[in-house]
Amino acid sequence: MEKSFVKDYLYPTLMHPDYSYLFQDQFTFRATGSSTAALIYLLHTLTDLFQTHDYVHVIALDFSKAFDSVRHHSLVSKLSNFTLPDYLHKVNNLSSRQHQTKLDGSVSSILPINASIIQGSTLGPVEYVLTASDLHPTSLSNLLCKYADDTYLLVPASNSPAIPQEIQHITNWATTNNLKLNHSKSQEMIVHLQRRRKHFAYPTAIPDIVRVVKMNILGIIVSDTLTFHHHISTLVAKSARSLCALKTIRAHGLS
Repeated sequence: MEKSFVKDYLYPTLMHPDYSYLFQDQFTFRATGSSTAALIYLLHTLTDLFQTHDYVHVIALDFSKAFDSVRHHSLVSKLSNFTLPDYLHKVNNLSSRQHQTKLDGSVSSILPINASIIQGSTLGPVEYVLTASDLHPTSLSNLLCKYADDTYLLVPASNSPAIPQEIQHITNWATTNNLKLNHSKSQEMIVHLQRRRKHFAYPTAIPDIVRVVKMNILGIIVSDTLTFHHHISTLVAKSARSLCALKTIRAHGLS
């Protein structure tokens, strides 16, 4: 029933002409979305911004246990904003859910799940996308790229002073939805072209957010000059370790 609900009603809502603009920056749990599409969007947007800016802030935002803490009331309220058949609003997939933990033969008591999108459910992932549909930058010059709860804020050089306001806006949104923006796990990278480094001074660092020269974006390590040598070096090192293990096994006469 959940699969039918998602296929027949929620997926079409993401593509509906009246709502599709809300999901243009979201690249997961939709027919045209993927991590590859998100990476292409990021690289294309950055390259485009370099036409008029010396550098761009890429801020990777970390929401602590985002899937586990979404407030049910907020989620149901947002679902009511979309044009869905009335009887579907009465199907409350969030109620009567319970959790029990088993470890080494010991079993905990059964407790109700009073928050989260119910991980493991078919509806959960798409419902998180709907939850994040109203998270947008305060400035039209700034951009967001979302892959489920992996959220990247892109701010061009001319808008650097607006970053504290954007971070506060995102923090307020998270609080409203019972989420927490984890500053200690968030990162900022100043992306620029190598030849332009001498032409600008690095902007002031964002308080409580560490600045890095390379960033893992959806599994791909990207440098601050939009090169991938860190990622290639990591892959080569992993391959070398695997080959070393295979040679050791072979030296001991094993297949």
